[in-house]
Amino acid sequence: MQIFRHIEHRNLSLPNPILTMGNFDGIHLGHQTLLRQVVQEAKATSGHSVVLTFEPHPLRVLAPERAPRLILTHKDKMELLQSFGVDAVIIQRFDWTFANLEAKEFVQRYLIDRLKVRKIWVGRDLGFGKGRKGRVEDLIRLGVEGGFEVGIVEPIQVGGVRISSSRIRELIERGDVHEVNRFLGRYHFVSGRVTRGHQRGRHLGFPTANIVTRAEVLPLDGIYATFLQVDEHPWPSVTNIGVNPTFGDGPRTIESYIFDFQGDLYGQSVRLFFVKRIREEKKFSSPSLLVEQMQKDALSAQRILSEIGVCEWEGLAR
Repeated sequence: MQIFRHIEHRNLSLPNPILTMGNFDGIHLGHQTLLRQVVQEAKATSGHSVVLTFEPHPLRVLAPERAPRLILTHKDKMELLQSFGVDAVIIQRFDWTFANLEAKEFVQRYLIDRLKVRKIWVGRDLGFGKGRKGRVEDLIRLGVEGGFEVGIVEPIQVGGVRISSSRIRELIERGDVHEVNRFLGRYHFVSGRVTRGHQRGRHLGFPTANIVTRAEVLPLDGIYATFLQVDEHPWPSVTNIGVNPTFGDGPRTIESYIFDFQGDLYGQSVRLFFVKRIREEKKFSSPSLLVEQMQKDALSAQRILSEIGVCEWEGLAR
């Protein structure tokens, strides 16, 4: 997959582009529908599947106080886009100059003159151009005038609930990770690197991998049944997110105890997939009571994870 850092990049030349555009935070089922349409149509017409996305998130420029925390890191978003077979991603820097382009000027300058778009797939609730005043109807009209087609994906609902990045963000931050996979089509994950922590878990008989991540959205503090992916291999695990109140509130950490694992993970890049929240984080009056509870948590996590077959995990981990 090619990545271009600006729509005006001098090496950007993509014959017969089939395009979609947006922020794609989380890459939920609605986003995935757009991506599949773009990729399938590009293959069928010997074109290039292209995603036009924006960084930073537009609200970080237009209204920083309302800017959302992002579900995916930039690296994870790029890797997920690649997994869908996208040929190229254009990362357009979003600044005030770009934000002030009128909808018609944006379409003419970038979609028609620069990219020579053959077809663009968008969601029904599209807003583009200055003040997001451009709507789907405007894009269709401009497409007729400019010689490109517009495909429309209607809003997708699951269980009567409309899928959106904001809804997914809310569920994650509430700790409802088992609900999230209905909207993502996979388990929510954070990626990070294993670093040395306080080594308390090792002394208590539960050596843990201390994971440092750049993810902005983390599940609510508590204990979770998880899979830790190392070199594409999923290891069943139980994970604590929180401040370790039994030992005095410290910085917020992510610590995973991996079942039946022997090896050194320090320095390795991993992905942690959240399956289900077991309980809230608690302060115990003694380390021995904490160990007793940790044993119960480990059994709970093993029971939850044992109900998930390898095929199901692989299908929901992508």
